[in-house]
Parts: sequence; structure tokens; C-alpha cells
Amino acid sequence: MTTLVKLVSDYYVWLIGACILGILFYIGKAIVAHREKSRAIFTLEREAAASTRLRSIGMAFVLLILGGAVYFTATFLEPNLDLQTESEITPTVLLQPTPTPTPGPPTATPTPRPTRTPRPTRTPETTPTPTPIPVVLPNCPDGRARLTNPTVNAILKGPVEITGSANIDNFDYYKFEVRHAGASEWSTLQLFREPVADGFLGVWDTSALPAGAYAFRLVVVDKTGNYPVEPCEVNVIIEH
Repeated sequence: MTTLVKLVSDYYVWLIGACILGILFYIGKAIVAHREKSRAIFTLEREAAASTRLRSIGMAFVLLILGGAVYFTATFLEPNLDLQTESEITPTVLLQPTPTPTPGPPTATPTPRPTRTPRPTRTPETTPTPTPIPVVLPNCPDGRARLTNPTVNAILKGPVEITGSANIDNFDYYKFEVRHAGASEWSTLQLFREPVADGFLGVWDTSALPAGAYAFRLVVVDKTGNYPVEPCEVNVIIEH
């Protein structure tokens, strides 16, 4: 416990700075989600934006509490811990004189016993290391609408960060769509208004869908309402 308090006190400036940056990030994310909800046309898009806004506000509140705990630890708890350590009394150890041994009769030398030969130790059998499954990126027709995560046949659980590119000429917005394996209709998950080049596209909460195989795709739309580049599609597996 003392080591943890000292560590927090030594780096509390960096920890508080990280909390402040995280709070600002999630507040901005909540504001963007609020605007997307007000502009959303479909009910699913409004619900997704409201869920994103609620999660962002919750994360900002958690970071605020964490920053307060770090500040309390560095400002109040750590100085009191130092005072308590200094007030402890070090016990004085009294040295007793070492008695002088009285010479006695000579000690008989013991006869050494024969040394046993150690038995050979069995070498444990080594378990072969499994070969890692290679990561396969989606085969996107155009790099302006490209996914780098999730990868092909990736197993997804809970919230998943979506990365890649959504950046075309005359850009209007991009959206996430999903459909169950074997289905023909796509369902819109989220819609975003800012272009992205090789970066963070958004978060997909897979816990809202039943477990199974799905197709996920990124669609980039221009201001005419069309998508001039083919959507980037990838097959994934959702588990709970």
C-alpha cells in the first residue's frame, strides 16, 4: 500500500494531466454524439448516438473521480504517511556479552557415511507451441474506403475499435452497416460526419447482437448521396 501511494505521489502530475485529457476527449465525443442524434434520420442511428453520448459522459465522470482520488492521495494521504513513518520509534537493541566457551574434552571425529549416487532426473516432455493464426486484412477495392480492424474472421466481444480510412472527394459522411450471415438486408449502426485517413473510425458495441457469424462493412457517401468507391466488407464472428 505504501509503495502504491508513493508511486501515485511521484507521478500525480502526469496522472492528473492524463485524466484531464481523457475528460476533454469524452466530453467532445459526447457533444459530437448529441449532434449526430439531432441530425439522425433513422431510429437505429438515434439510439446508437444516444448510447455513445451516455457512454462518453460516464467515462468522463469516471475519469473525474479518478483524478480526484489521485489529487487526494498526493496532497493529503502521502504527506500524512511520511509523518507517521517519521514518528515511529526505532527500538534499541541491547547487546549482551558473548560467553567465553569453557574448554572440554576433545570431540570425537564422526565417521563419514558413504555418499549415495543421485538418480537421473527425467526430462519433462516439451509441449509444441501452437502456430499463430495469421491476420488477414479485408480486401478493400479502394484505399479511400478501407478497414484495418476488424480483420477477416476476427472473433469480437463487446466494444470493438474500428480503424481504417474514410476519405473521398466531395465527402459527406461515412457509416457502419452489419448483416447476419445469409441475410440480404444491411442494418445501419452508426453515422459519422468527419473524414478519417488511416486512423480511428469509431466503436462498434457487438454485445447488442446475438452471437454468430456476421458481415460488417464501411460505406463512404459523398454530398450527392452516392458512394463513388465500393464499400469495404469483412466477415467476423461475434461471441459473448
